[in-house]
Amino acid sequence: MKKIYLVDVSSMFFRAFYAIRPLSSTKGVPVNAVYGFISMIVKLFKEKNPDHMVFCYDRKEPSFRKDLYTDYKANRTEMPDDLQVQMPYLKQVADLFGIADIEVAGYEADDLIGTIAKQAAGEGYQVYIVSGDKDFSQLVNENIFLYDTMKEFVYTIDAVKEKHGVYPNQFIDFLAITGDTSDHVPGVAGIGPKGAQKLIEQFGTLEQIYENIDKVAPAGVKEKLIKSKDDALISKKLVTIVTDVKTGKTMDDYIVRDFKTEELRAFLQDLNFKTFEKTLLGDGQTNMKKGDGHKISGAEPKFATPAAPGPTVSSNSSVAGELKAQTWDATIVQHRIKNEKFFTFTANEQICICFNNFDYFIAPVADAKLDYKNLTWSGFDIKKVWADLNLTVEDALTAQIDWDMMLLAYCLKSQDMLDPVEVVKDFLDVDLKPEAKQPVDIVKLVDALVQLSIVVQKEIREKDLLTIYEKLEKPLIPILYAMEKTGIKLDTAELAVFSKELADDLSKLETEIHGIAGEKFNIGSPKQLGVILFERLGLEVIKKTKTGYSTDNEVLEKLNHPIAQLLMSYRELSKLKSTYVDALPEMVDAHARLHTHFNQAYTATGRLSSVDPNLQNIPIKTEKGRKVRQAFIAEKGKKLLSLDYSQIELRVLAHISNDPGLIKAFQEDLDIHAATAAEVFGVAVNAVTKEHRRIAKAVNFGIAYGQGAYGLAETLGISRTESKDIIDRYFKKFSGIKDYIENTIEEAHQKKYVETLFGRRRYLTELDSTNAMVKKFGERAAINAPIQGTASDLMKMAMIDVQRAVVQDKIEVNLLLQVHDELIFEGLPEVLEMNAARIRVIMENVAKFKVPLKVNSSIGANWDQAH
Repeated sequence: MKKIYLVDVSSMFFRAFYAIRPLSSTKGVPVNAVYGFISMIVKLFKEKNPDHMVFCYDRKEPSFRKDLYTDYKANRTEMPDDLQVQMPYLKQVADLFGIADIEVAGYEADDLIGTIAKQAAGEGYQVYIVSGDKDFSQLVNENIFLYDTMKEFVYTIDAVKEKHGVYPNQFIDFLAITGDTSDHVPGVAGIGPKGAQKLIEQFGTLEQIYENIDKVAPAGVKEKLIKSKDDALISKKLVTIVTDVKTGKTMDDYIVRDFKTEELRAFLQDLNFKTFEKTLLGDGQTNMKKGDGHKISGAEPKFATPAAPGPTVSSNSSVAGELKAQTWDATIVQHRIKNEKFFTFTANEQICICFNNFDYFIAPVADAKLDYKNLTWSGFDIKKVWADLNLTVEDALTAQIDWDMMLLAYCLKSQDMLDPVEVVKDFLDVDLKPEAKQPVDIVKLVDALVQLSIVVQKEIREKDLLTIYEKLEKPLIPILYAMEKTGIKLDTAELAVFSKELADDLSKLETEIHGIAGEKFNIGSPKQLGVILFERLGLEVIKKTKTGYSTDNEVLEKLNHPIAQLLMSYRELSKLKSTYVDALPEMVDAHARLHTHFNQAYTATGRLSSVDPNLQNIPIKTEKGRKVRQAFIAEKGKKLLSLDYSQIELRVLAHISNDPGLIKAFQEDLDIHAATAAEVFGVAVNAVTKEHRRIAKAVNFGIAYGQGAYGLAETLGISRTESKDIIDRYFKKFSGIKDYIENTIEEAHQKKYVETLFGRRRYLTELDSTNAMVKKFGERAAINAPIQGTASDLMKMAMIDVQRAVVQDKIEVNLLLQVHDELIFEGLPEVLEMNAARIRVIMENVAKFKVPLKVNSSIGANWDQAH
């Protein structure tokens, strides 16, 4: 597909200003923001070779939103003088680089980007919005992506959901509730992102929330919504990006043209950008033309600017002893690191190293040239620090770690601790969150993290949670880093073939659907689909929304008509194609290896999560889904080894509930679901039917997640009376499980937390809620957390023990992925064959339970074969 890059100039220019240390031109004019902005454009040309690009600008005069709400952007601070003087240079960049630019009176850059994005997507382009502004999430769809170049991350539909908890088509309503302090968008006072997510999940849109206001609970939330109704409704108008601005432009107007070579050379010389001059224009003889795709010669320019003193710090610092910013000198920093304790973190693409006497050194990551061998590390998110510094796998695996504040905080609270600003707010009640498009104030962050280190180290000892950190979390840091750096090979050619197959399948399905409907329509449009299903075909209306008929999969599953199954198949294949088959090849490195990132401090149960991309949701149940797994391959001459814990959570449940029936079934290595069915339905194991086993399986897993009669009825498609009868029979046969559930809930209400077998805690504030539904959720979490959390702990112990054996015996295998209860290794076939049994034994003996832990293993050329 053709691609176009829409650059949110203000966003990228502001970020560059705060990310790059002060630089001056030959005339002494500040130019750091221009330098950073051009760096981003050069990187885009080098890596993406775009044919279409446009710079979108805000206007000085207010937009139409000011007429809607006079206080809109009322609290915006003046642009810093050092940034203001760089604006004339910025305005020259587009013309000199052959890039189109646009601004329209009465509208913001966001509206121009929204308009061009819609126009381009409608003409078959893939659209990449280059910005760090989350508001663009509302535009993301199968053909429009939000590309944060500074974080090197492309937001897809699923990535928006993972980041913000709502889908792009819900994002306007999400912003209408949360508001935006930087733009002075009021939102609903007192309701933050988490509250907004819950409301949208329950009711859908802002309008539906107010239509069902009497159903909103708890009462405090309802009161806030009623009080802020006018603010919420105007906020929705303010945050909605316009997509129909009259620009008078066509896609041809956005084609990238040739550089204006001589003018560009003079411009770069005037700004003293010698590296860019050489990289872009060579020696003056070989000028770049559009015909060679703006190819960039030489290495990508780095932010290797002269050392300069860090920012000054006011004397009212809350730390004992005023923070002192020091000039970055690698030799001095190296000496200090080797002679006293330090902590380090990265922010705004800079590294900060702080010492015991509150001196600190700060520099762009590219300037942090140190000898990383034989250091003892402390800091916030050490794995990220290593990644930013591009530490070698060898250095990471041999590194000594003292403490990681992110993980200490995570062990204390078992919730998302990835953002240091949020962690500081959580523990110290200090809000360091910057305004939109502004970077974190590193000076204040240093101060806060010094205080945080004292608080979390004290609290983790008081709560006796240090063992979880020392035994499970800290040893995992280098292992996960090595996995991320190594990556896994992707067969991009095979996925390209599969993409075409899916396109053909989708085309055929579209023809079938249109044939049944009796007319052509946009299958992706819920409004058009609703008309077809419930007016044209006259099907029973299952559910309605504010905007019309609901056509979600839950509705389609209940429609007794051939078109419903075709529509679900269409959606499944469409998502498979956009989310995996087309997206993953775009994310591989030069060696066709895909590098996910493992979040170690995110989930409530201790499980690792995988992002950028998420490899924990690769489909497995369908034939076409497995074809995606077949594209995950071993390097030439090597194979993949998969080791997968069998029914680990049910085995944990058997152990902690001490139920004789469940223990006996596992000890005898029976088919656990068939054995359960035999007990519940009072038949011999060999007389268990497929339907019996299906029901028993649903009960086994449902019980582990605190599911009641209503949930089981929905899962199995039976009446609540039937499901209650099944659960009653289950508890009669497996009374130990019933006792576990009742005792756990009682203890959770007393302590307000539950623990895994190894001491990991999950705190349950929901149990104090006056809302019955919220409290019930807390009780279900209390039942599940010890089970799932213990299973997570076992997996981490297995990774640590296996890695220890690999290092000690110099086994030439690499651990690539951890997905749910599975580990994936890569190595020579003979090495895997020789060591598979040994690794399996290690995993099966990480802990001694009343039932055996069982691991299945398999070797194959790709993930599907090995699974």
